[in-house]
Amino acid sequence: MPESTPKVSFRYDEPEYSPHAFALALARLTQARPVPEDTYSRGGAVAELEAAAAGLLGKERAIFMPTGTLANHLAVRALAKGARRVLGQEQGHLYNDSGDCLQQLSGINLVPLGKDSASFTLDEVRDALDRADSSRVKVDIGAIVMETPVRRRHGELFDRTEMERICGFARERGIGLHLDGARLFIASAYSGIEPAAYAAPFDTVYLSLYKYFGSPCGAVLAGPAALIDGMYHERRMFGGGLHQAWIFAASAMARMAGFRERFARAVAASEAFKPRLGALEGLTLLDIANGTNVFRIELGPGLDPGRFSARLEADGILMPQPEGGGFYLKVNESFPAADPERLLASFGAALA
Repeated sequence: MPESTPKVSFRYDEPEYSPHAFALALARLTQARPVPEDTYSRGGAVAELEAAAAGLLGKERAIFMPTGTLANHLAVRALAKGARRVLGQEQGHLYNDSGDCLQQLSGINLVPLGKDSASFTLDEVRDALDRADSSRVKVDIGAIVMETPVRRRHGELFDRTEMERICGFARERGIGLHLDGARLFIASAYSGIEPAAYAAPFDTVYLSLYKYFGSPCGAVLAGPAALIDGMYHERRMFGGGLHQAWIFAASAMARMAGFRERFARAVAASEAFKPRLGALEGLTLLDIANGTNVFRIELGPGLDPGRFSARLEADGILMPQPEGGGFYLKVNESFPAADPERLLASFGAALA
């Protein structure tokens, strides 16, 4: 929601803003039009956001969640329908970064597939079902979770062909399907696939509100009315019934409008800039295979990543922490506003 600062950030999917800048932008937003209040995350601006998100994702209903962890958890919990196992990525957010919430809080075991990969295959799904069917104590697999793009794989997309095959197979077997689409609109920008088309084969889809939609936090979970209606009870049971959530909803709504067009400009500007950056002496640029808004630069021998990063920051260019003698850079909406000649000159001076 806030207007971009003069700095160019390569650290996140979203430009970086100070608390002061966010507060000013929120004040402008509430002055521009009345923002209706919600009560315990129901009604008001939250309801407006839920309706808009459901439409964008092609689903009957949507519900606000304070975190993506809770959105993923409650979606899988509902889809599993009492089954004790679900399948998901070994590199996925739900397996790695959610504190084993399914196991600890809902008694559901997440079986990881696709080791060290952004994707898993239909053959792996079949093998997992065969093992479950042949176990001495019967266990059922109630749902399959897929994340795309995959943060731990630097924005790599789930293989589209395997995704379609797995979804078709799951439909035939009556297995629930959940899409961890935290960065779904970024996936859409690079794949050319509409968000609603991505979400169509899945029963439920989660969308982050803070990664690139300008909200301080929050998420939306979308799906069929039979599943979403009434889920505010489970949301509150897990401690997620925030008394007032209009700030998050209104902030996200403001940035959703026109986001796809703005981000398309960021993609186009970065794709034109990357070959020029990669041609600088002392720097090698590497794209991520089947990737999205993340690319890697590696520094030549003898160049200190810390000194390189500090020189760029002094020039208003914010870099992520170095990894293995290089950096993984993220393209966001701060990029189109930057002067490419100045950016190139800054990178060249930092390499000197």
